[in-house]
Amino acid sequence: MSGTARNVAVLGTASGVGKTLTTVAICRWLRQRGIDVAPFKAMSMQDGDSFYRTETGSVIHHHQVYQASGARLSPEATMNPVAVWRHAGQVRTAVNGRRDDRVLGLAPRRRTAFLREAIMDSYRELSRRHEFIVIEGCGSPVELNLRRRDVSNLWLTNLIKAPCLLVGSVTHTGVFAAMIGTLSLMRPFERERVIGLVVNRYMGDPRDFISGMQILESRSGVPCWGTIPDYDGLGQLERTPDDPEQTRKLLETPELDEEIDRWTAHVAKHLSLDRLLR
Repeated sequence: MSGTARNVAVLGTASGVGKTLTTVAICRWLRQRGIDVAPFKAMSMQDGDSFYRTETGSVIHHHQVYQASGARLSPEATMNPVAVWRHAGQVRTAVNGRRDDRVLGLAPRRRTAFLREAIMDSYRELSRRHEFIVIEGCGSPVELNLRRRDVSNLWLTNLIKAPCLLVGSVTHTGVFAAMIGTLSLMRPFERERVIGLVVNRYMGDPRDFISGMQILESRSGVPCWGTIPDYDGLGQLERTPDDPEQTRKLLETPELDEEIDRWTAHVAKHLSLDRLLR
């Protein structure tokens, strides 16, 4: 089902904990080691029209553009087969890069089946062409009321049997409850696929959180891959473009590439990324 490519899924305890930037760093770290890697986000959600149009006119989220840059690839629709955004109080949708708001009017079961098929077609295509796929989840993976309609988190990782990293953020507070709670709401076979915990945005010396890592490991039974200190060197990667042209212009300068290199070095200094290659 997953093709020939290896994979890893970057899940998060909530939106905004750092899944996107962790994925950027993993893509660049693998690429620096000569691995042909590609990013993948089954479904993206955003406010406004800051989406990006690829060279073929496909619509994808600007985050997947940054991740593609991390992998040193040109952005394409297969990296983000379902994009959802809000504009002027209305929800808009693109499937396989093409605007298709009709999908929102489908009955829930039919809509889920339609989107899952589109997502898997894109994943198989990327997996056929690349050695390693880094998958970013969407929001929390344990929204229990959405389990039967899930198109972006555990449904996908279960289907392709992807190992998972779980990212939590100290700035959201309650990182112990968030991480252990998320794991406890997974089904046993889903928890078994979580190979590592990542604590993000720690304010201070990460050595001061060693006891916290030990608590997480003892309570969850999952190894903690490290604690990423808060980083003030992020500029473009954290900004939401005002319009699609901003992202396009950014890709034409060395600024984004250099920022990705610096961010990746920061992440690699604090996470045991070498475990990805074992």
